[in-house]
Amino acid sequence: MRCPHFDLNLHTDSENLHSLMTFLYWFLCFLIGLLPAWLVYRSDKKKNIQVKWLPALLRFIVCFFTAALLLAPAFPTTKTEEEKPLVLWLQDNSTSIKGALGKDSADYKKKVAAIWDKWKDDYKLIPITFGTALSKDSLFNYTERSTNIANALQAATEQYRDQNLGAVILSSDGIFNEGQDPLYTPLGNALPVFTIALGDSTQPKDVMVSRVYANKTIALNSNFEILIDVRADKLAGINAALNIINNGNSIASNTIRIDKDQYTASLRFEVKATVKGFQRYTVSIPKVDGEVNETNNKMDFFVEVVDEKSKVLLLAAAPHPDIAAIREALESVPQYQVEVVFGNNAPANLNAYALVIAHQVPAITGAQLTASNTPTWFILGRQSNLNAFNQQQALLKITGSGNANDALPLLNNNFSFFTLPANVREVMAKMPPLQAPYGNYAASAEGQVLMHQQIGSVATNYPLWIIKNGTVPQAILCGEGLWRWRLYEYKNFKNHNIVDELIRQTVSLLSVQKDARPFKVFMDKYIFTDNEVVNLYAELRNDNGELINTPAATVVVTDSTGKKLNYNLEKSGNSYRLNLGLLSAGNYTFAGSTNYNGKSYASEGAFVIESVPLEQLRTNADYALMNKLAQQTGGSFFTYSTMHALVDSVKNNSSVKPIIHTDKTFTQLIDKRWFFFLILLFAAAEWLLRKYWNT
Repeated sequence: MRCPHFDLNLHTDSENLHSLMTFLYWFLCFLIGLLPAWLVYRSDKKKNIQVKWLPALLRFIVCFFTAALLLAPAFPTTKTEEEKPLVLWLQDNSTSIKGALGKDSADYKKKVAAIWDKWKDDYKLIPITFGTALSKDSLFNYTERSTNIANALQAATEQYRDQNLGAVILSSDGIFNEGQDPLYTPLGNALPVFTIALGDSTQPKDVMVSRVYANKTIALNSNFEILIDVRADKLAGINAALNIINNGNSIASNTIRIDKDQYTASLRFEVKATVKGFQRYTVSIPKVDGEVNETNNKMDFFVEVVDEKSKVLLLAAAPHPDIAAIREALESVPQYQVEVVFGNNAPANLNAYALVIAHQVPAITGAQLTASNTPTWFILGRQSNLNAFNQQQALLKITGSGNANDALPLLNNNFSFFTLPANVREVMAKMPPLQAPYGNYAASAEGQVLMHQQIGSVATNYPLWIIKNGTVPQAILCGEGLWRWRLYEYKNFKNHNIVDELIRQTVSLLSVQKDARPFKVFMDKYIFTDNEVVNLYAELRNDNGELINTPAATVVVTDSTGKKLNYNLEKSGNSYRLNLGLLSAGNYTFAGSTNYNGKSYASEGAFVIESVPLEQLRTNADYALMNKLAQQTGGSFFTYSTMHALVDSVKNNSSVKPIIHTDKTFTQLIDKRWFFFLILLFAAAEWLLRKYWNT
């Protein structure tokens, strides 16, 4: 560590040296100018000149400036500029704010405008609206159908982190229904968040269906489980009747005895799937006395009832807890028929299975995997034979000793083969490491990484979970320990939903029957919420199996009422696509058609839109969340009635200050043209005087 006195002495010595050099420079220029001037003056004393000292003065100036021009070092120039602090105004633009403000909506806009007017000279203000995503348009129209406060805070601060970001103003009712808890949102550097809580925080009388859990795909004539979360506030002593309705008939019911003011319960029902296709179920609770918001008293959900089973072979090198974890995740979906076999007893013909899950197969000894065209999911571990594994497939090559390495999951934001569960990032952040083989990884360009490996605190490009979706799809999980993930998820979140869904989604993608039709219209999924954009895709192949989109293609979409909408599919690359936008809840069918080489082709399908009134599930503002968010970030908490004090609070916050930028440059006189003309002017003046005096 350097001594501060030593640094100070160095700085002082440098300044003294610079001053000495500057003095010597100007003294030398003075001498260079003085000598010719003295000689001229001596010569002019003998001549008949009216002002004998004037030519000498002009000669002195010319020689002095010329010496300064030729000998001058670079002169330091300092430019100072002030950067105003940046203030981000995040305005909640969801539909719940319209109800929260009510008749005060116009007055609120006036108050906001008054604050902005006071800030225009001192701050750089950027207003941003948010619901699901950020926008700078339609600031006060309150039309967003969901709210993600955490994403708004993180995305906005990330976008402007390179500027003098001083503060964030969050104006919201504190109700979020997407994303993680805003209180755990990382904002990078310390940044005060000033919150304005809108709406009424008083808890009204309310009973609501808060969540429904059911498998998306059910086998025909099988029983499946429905889990329903119910919440009630300020309704102690009331009985509420809950019904599950399908095709207009009540298929299950229960009476809820609400015994306290803040009541929660989880109810379990088991029903039978008797009709094939997409089935709509409604969970409903009748309105109770004193209840204002009855929109959240019911919730729709859909399941697809299929009349087929997929045989899945779980081929393992040896007994392992992962086997039970995978089996439990798959057997909860009746369409999967899981068979567990250990390597030495592997079937000779694997083509009878829709998918083979090879757990540590090929193994170091014994169990091997017979080559086939069956989709395969490899799960590596300490018993895996990496040399045999590299020869068995081309998706991933690993060169190493085979020793175990702790690898944490790091989700890939660009993964698109299937839709990830809503809170997968929150769950994965709490998962323990998998035991992955140590070595160098080389992945094929055909694969898409679902998760990368994080070794300790270092994020790597090595795949942990990679999938190839081709003619014969494959997946590789480069580590054992899925059973620990299920245990940790249950420990932290009281369920296995995310880990099980990742297992099922991977199996579903690999085991789906490949469609060999020349023309097909399809979707990335077939169950949507009314907050999601719906896209249709289509592919046409020629006799060589190559994708083409030369002919025009059309599609007819029919809604629940029988209304038909005709569209032309847009050409995209070598295929087709169509953005249907946001659709209202209900059952839909689509029928696509095209003509190629004199033949007509058609493709049909169906999808459903679920109605999820996220913004109406809760109507009272969350002042506690808004207050805590302000406190933990060093900001301040305000309400609609006190928001005028926001101006002084921001002004007095030490984090919201301008930054002075000092730019030091060096300038040389030889770069200044005017200096040359100044010398020329004085030289010309002397010459003209001598001509005038005829000397």
